[in-house]
Amino acid sequence: MARNRVFTDYDIEAIITLIRDWPKETIAWREVCDKANSILGYTPSRQGLSQHEKILIAFQARKRNLHVQPQKSAPTPSSLAIAAQRISRLQSENSELELQIKKLRHRFRIWQYNAHARNMTEADLDRLLPIIDKEVAASEKDEYGRVK
Repeated sequence: MARNRVFTDYDIEAIITLIRDWPKETIAWREVCDKANSILGYTPSRQGLSQHEKILIAFQARKRNLHVQPQKSAPTPSSLAIAAQRISRLQSENSELELQIKKLRHRFRIWQYNAHARNMTEADLDRLLPIIDKEVAASEKDEYGRVK
């Protein structure tokens, strides 16, 4: 049974690498959860893994990549096999990045619409962030961290 545990960045990256290097022609959450046992020390639930956006994107991209271009199990020499694995991993990573770009473009369109609806100009949007004075002593701040 899965435990309530926060995944470290190392855990997330290891699971993403596991998904990118998936050896079979199909991928399912149950199998990913079982393989993640060797990384985490327990078998997480599908919900536990999919709540991390990076893992979810990697899974969706890999599943789409396998659906579009299934792996071929042709015998190859060692150096070509390593190259094929690298190409496969890079294709998976590329699919993930394309999905992230698609989500960011969608988010940008929403921001663009909201900025236009509020009559914000490009100059308003390009305005620099305020400078934070880190030298203000803690005694000069109120309970909310604002300067008195």
